Formats: sequence, C-alpha cells, structure tokens
Amino acid sequence: MKRLARLFTPFQRLQWRLTLSYTLVTTGALLVVELLLFTFIFFLLGSDMLAGIMAQAMQNELAPAARPYLAQTPPDVSGLQAWAESLIDTQTQLSPTAGVQETTSLRLGQFRMSDAEQQLYVLAPDLSLLAQAPHTPMAVGEPWLAAEFPDSAVLLQTARQGSQVIAQGENEAQLVALPILSEEGVLLGLLVLVFRIPLLHSEFLRPILQATAASLIPITIATALIGTVFGYLTARNLTRRIRHVANAADAWSQGDFSVASHDNAGDELGQLSRRLNRMAEQLQNLLEARQELAAVEERNRLARDLHDSVKQQVFATTMQLAAARALLTSDARAAGQHLVEAEQLARQAQQELTGLIQELRPVALADRGLAEALQTYVADWGRQTQIEATVRVQGARPLPLPTEQTLFRVAQEALANVTRHSQARRVDLHLTFSDTAVTLTIHDDGRGFVPEAANTGLGLASMRERMAVIDGRFTIHSTPGKGTTVVAEVMYDA
Repeated sequence: MKRLARLFTPFQRLQWRLTLSYTLVTTGALLVVELLLFTFIFFLLGSDMLAGIMAQAMQNELAPAARPYLAQTPPDVSGLQAWAESLIDTQTQLSPTAGVQETTSLRLGQFRMSDAEQQLYVLAPDLSLLAQAPHTPMAVGEPWLAAEFPDSAVLLQTARQGSQVIAQGENEAQLVALPILSEEGVLLGLLVLVFRIPLLHSEFLRPILQATAASLIPITIATALIGTVFGYLTARNLTRRIRHVANAADAWSQGDFSVASHDNAGDELGQLSRRLNRMAEQLQNLLEARQELAAVEERNRLARDLHDSVKQQVFATTMQLAAARALLTSDARAAGQHLVEAEQLARQAQQELTGLIQELRPVALADRGLAEALQTYVADWGRQTQIEATVRVQGARPLPLPTEQTLFRVAQEALANVTRHSQARRVDLHLTFSDTAVTLTIHDDGRGFVPEAANTGLGLASMRERMAVIDGRFTIHSTPGKGTTVVAEVMYDA
C-alpha cells in the first residue's frame, strides 16, 4: 500500500496535476469535437439535407444534359440510355479476400455512389420508363413504380405539376423526383433518383468505424502526447515561478529581506511577485525603524535610571569623601563615620549598576520561558537588595516571545523602582495564566506614593509604553504608607 502511495506521490505536486489536467482537457476536447463531427455527418446522411444537395446537383448537371433528348418527337430513347450509361464509372480494385473486384459508381455532379445503393430513372410525362442507369429488370415503356414507396404514384403526380419532390421510403430509401421542362414550360419528362444509405447496417457502419478508428486513435494519442509535453512545460514554468516566490517568503520569515523574487512577467503572478518585493522592502524599513526607536528608548531609559540612581549616589559618595578628608586631621572619628557612609553609598551604586547590567544582558526567554526566567531573576534580585521576594506562578503556558519579553521588562522596571524608592522589606510577584489572558502582579509593602503626582523617575511611563506596544493593559495602585501594586495584563486568543 505504501509503495502504491509513493508511486502516486509525484502526481500530488502542482506541476504534474496541471500537466494531467491539461492533457485530459485537450484529449477530452478533441474527443468531443470528433463526436460532434461524426454526429453531424450521421445526421446529414440520415436527413433530407443530403437529398436536397443531390437534387440541386441533378438540377444543375443532369437536367440540362437530358433535355435535348426529351425535346425530340418522339424522345430519343437510345440517346437517353447511352447518356445515362455514360454517367456510370467502373473501377477495378484488388481485394485481399476476393481478388480482383469491379465497382461501379453513378456520377451526379461531384457525387458518386455504388450502383447497389443508387438508381437513376428517366421517365416520360406519362410516367413510363425511357432510360435507366444502371440497368434493372424493368423494361423501357413500362409504368414506373417503386416498391419502397407505396405512395410513389402520388409523389410523381406532384413532380409532374412542376414541383421538386423529396421523400423518405422503407428500408432507409430516399427518392428525389425532378421535372424537366422545355423553354416554354412544357413538361418533357422526369428525372427520378432512388438511393439508400443504410446507417444501421453493418456493411455501411463497418468501413466508417474502421476509418474512424484508424484516424481517431492515432490522432487522439498524438494529441495526448503533445498536450502532455506542452502542459508539462507550461506547468514547469509556472511552478518554477511559484517556487521562487516561496523561497523568497522563507527567507523573509527568517528575517532576511535582502532576498527578492525576480519575476518580470506582466501577468498576475509577476504582479504578485513585485508587490511582495515591495512589501518585504517596507517590512525591512519598518523593522529597522523600530529597532532604531527601541535603541533610542533604551538609551533614554538608561539615562533616566543612571540620573535617578547611580549619579545621585556617586554625588553623595563624593560629598561624604570630601567631608571625611576635611575632618581627617581634626576629628578622625567623625571622618571615619563619613567614610562608612561613603562605602555604603558606593555599595548601593554597585548594586544599581549590577541591576542595570542584568537588564541589558539578554535573557533566554525562548528557551526557559517567562515563569522560570522571572523566578531566577527575582531570586538574584532578592539576594542583591536584601529584600524578601516571592514568586508564585499559576497555570503556566507558552506565550509569544514579544509578550514574554515585555512582561519581563515590566517586572525589571517595577523591581528597580522598589529598590530605589519604596524602602520595602517584602515583595510578592504573582504570574497568573488563564484561558484568555496572562496577568503579572507585583506588590510591595513599601512607603507608597500618589500615582498622579509621580515623576518620570519612577519609570511608569516606560512600563506603560512597553505594554501599549503589545496592546496590553497597565495599572498601578499605591497609597502613601500602604505600599504599591503594579498590574500588567495581556489578552490573547484561547
């Protein structure tokens, strides 16, 4: 079963499916055209249309030739018979079964039919036989009647009145009766043609079917082969162009927008390729702009953090050292106190710088996940700041990397604010995952503040901006003397 499935695997590709479709459509269209053509031929042979064409040929070719013989008084019967016999052509053919065969055909202008299927009679105005071709047992001068046409007397009376008659008889027989008039309009005689086209007889169908098969089968096979080759070449060109677009899309998905799909054709696929190239170029420009903006925002944030924390601590350390140097000779004990204060300030500055460096260092969120990364970071932060910190995670699940990075940065900002401003002794971080959202809550027991009056040094604007980029919500609740709670929430599809 697997081997059979592998055999048909190539036909699942677009190129071979298009090729097969083109072959089937081409061959099917040819078969339908041939079927319609043969249907039309059978309809033509079985209808009055062919009889009308033969009547027109008799009117144009035979009637003018027979008129001089009939215009004589009495009619030139021997001349008529000789003329009728001159319409018969005899051909010799070699048959593989019967040897040499002679076949005869009756000329009616451009038409020729075998004598077994067609008889031409020349009748006098009284409907007696004057001449015939080929010969039949009917004698000259006898009244003419056709067994296949029970109403032949009525038909001939209509023809005697100057009207052309076309009639269907028994056993697929057809009759064409044509009056021959003198220049004065006097009836000189009648031309009567009786022919038979046995459409359903094997003798008639066999050669038609043989000729049809002899031409239909090789033509169909040749058409199928030509259609397959042409369809394969057309489909290969189409799939090659689609493959170029797919390869470019794969490169774009990996962040490489330098790859372009080169297709200068003027059709829809070429237009799509050029539009995708413009889209890739715009995406590259957008990413570069966002990277530059992110770098500017990060530099601004670091500038604020350094200004609000490390710079102030370094300045205070400088003041303590200056005071210690001034008191070193006069009051060594007081100078020592200032040195102790300077040492504490330097240690705090070191902790601040360590925190900033950790923020700059990329965290492997894609490998570790947000919950594990926060647990590691908060544990390190608690050891450095000597602040008790706990992390609780509920219902952890994978998140898009931009969401994890944003929530991680918000947690860093919030913990940095705790270190700088809150004077807290305990921090609780709670990360909750639900079917529709992820919520990060950070609560400290510090001195709190009035959110409306908070200055930019608290980093609240930076946290709000980060959450706004991923369409998240950021809220902060704080009361002087009762601590601060930061909540960051991001909605996602279940």
